[in-house]
Amino acid sequence: MERCVVAFSSKSLKEKALKEVISQLQEKEANPLLIIFVSDYDNHWFYAKELKKLYPDAKIIGNTSSDIFSSKGSSCHGLSLLAINSGIECGAGIIFDIEYRPLLYVGHIKKAMAELSSYENTCCLEFCTSMCNAEELVLDTIQEALEGKEIPVFGSSSSMAPEGKESIVSLDGEVYKRSAVFVFIHNLEGQIKFYCENLYKPSEHFFKATDVDCDERVVYEFDNKPAADILAETLKVSLEELPSALIEHPLGRVVDGEIFITDLDKVMPDGSISCFSRIYNHTRMVLLNLDDIEKVWKETELMVYHLLDDRAFFFCVNCSLRVELFKKTKLYEKFISNLSKIGPFTGTSGLGEQLYENHLNQVMILALFE
Repeated sequence: MERCVVAFSSKSLKEKALKEVISQLQEKEANPLLIIFVSDYDNHWFYAKELKKLYPDAKIIGNTSSDIFSSKGSSCHGLSLLAINSGIECGAGIIFDIEYRPLLYVGHIKKAMAELSSYENTCCLEFCTSMCNAEELVLDTIQEALEGKEIPVFGSSSSMAPEGKESIVSLDGEVYKRSAVFVFIHNLEGQIKFYCENLYKPSEHFFKATDVDCDERVVYEFDNKPAADILAETLKVSLEELPSALIEHPLGRVVDGEIFITDLDKVMPDGSISCFSRIYNHTRMVLLNLDDIEKVWKETELMVYHLLDDRAFFFCVNCSLRVELFKKTKLYEKFISNLSKIGPFTGTSGLGEQLYENHLNQVMILALFE
């Protein structure tokens, strides 16, 4: 039995997709301790329920994705999973009411941590429902439970739900709205390393956020001027053209010399802008330009081999806007091919990426297991 099995199906009919994935697991005689699965929104409930029936003793955590991709292939629908059969300990749980009272569920996190024999070589993977403006609250809650323990956290916001529906995540056969699910993974066979890829580089245009609503993720002013006006003027576009321009030139938060990308959500009539991640008052901001994509990929490959040269498997958290960019530039297949060279993996694409205590946009995070 292999330590890890990647299984994938691009079939649109849920019964056929599940059958194909289970066949791949059975062929490898998989007996998973943990299953991390990713699927389209419409069939997520079916996969969650059926996988738990088939593997009742496994921890099973799931996320919806705008694109289903793995080292076995990619599709806009279907099912992909990573089944880890040996060499780990894990404990999982749920954080409810993430918009308002996630701190009430710190006990759920501590209970999951208690299932581990050691916190060394341990990480926490979390999937959070999107469009609740709650990712920072979820990360704060997990950090509260960790109490200074050196356990890195990474994860993804679920993909956009169809109009009129709420985004979802799942744990052990049950589907949840307005919640976050998480699993602690203790690697018994080596280290866990992380790499975060950013395709953008800073321009010469810097601003300071001078009037913000952190909780609502709204920026009213940069440099004491209406935020939308100053960005439109800098990019030499109209206010109507600004949202499209900021997709190509997102904003970066400059914190201790690092740049954390923040995507625009909407331009408001009063000249404020709403964002997909928090900007704090007096934060230094920079307008970003797209770097040479293939050059960045080569740097990523070199860094991954430098970080960990004996990789058993990895999990990829990717931004859905990056997928759109790769497809637009006809680089998507090369993106999947490059990742597959690193090792067996599966991944998810959603509306936000989380690493350590930071909620990010338009990046890719690799969690590499020795």
